[in-house]
Amino acid sequence: WLKLDIVVGLLARSNPFAPEEVMSLLAASRRVSRQAGSLRIARRYLGDSVSGPQITDIPANLKQACNFFTKPAMSYGEFKQQCVSLRLFAFAGTCGFCVLSLIWCPPKSSYWIRYSPTYGFGYIRDSIIGSSPPLFLSEKVERDTDVPTIAQELITTRRLPGGGSDSEEEH
Repeated sequence: WLKLDIVVGLLARSNPFAPEEVMSLLAASRRVSRQAGSLRIARRYLGDSVSGPQITDIPANLKQACNFFTKPAMSYGEFKQQCVSLRLFAFAGTCGFCVLSLIWCPPKSSYWIRYSPTYGFGYIRDSIIGSSPPLFLSEKVERDTDVPTIAQELITTRRLPGGGSDSEEEH
């Protein structure tokens, strides 16, 4: 208030207004500052202020999450902190359940087989050690068997050459 009185005094010397007008300005400024003080007390602070433990303090958040189930909240702030702490563990539990479900029973999609996390390990292993032969042939395989001759023999005699007889005694 002393600074305000000095400013008003300086204004009164250099101001063409009457001293009564300057004094009424001073009284009005004091009235406004008193109202501002009462408004500061009555302010509700509805923003998202931090009142509980930090998100990285797992033991304190676990205690608050357990209090959600064991102790009723006495205020909205306490209830909110219990919900925030419980949300941390609910998120971790949901993500963990999804990951374990995918590990336990993975989808049979070719996309999953190709882009699953386990494919990366196999890719690194195959690039270091070498891969197994491909499942499908990459070129035509030449055999020593004469297929047209064998087919003609089966059609005409209904037996393979050198296959033996089909009598009942040998069975």
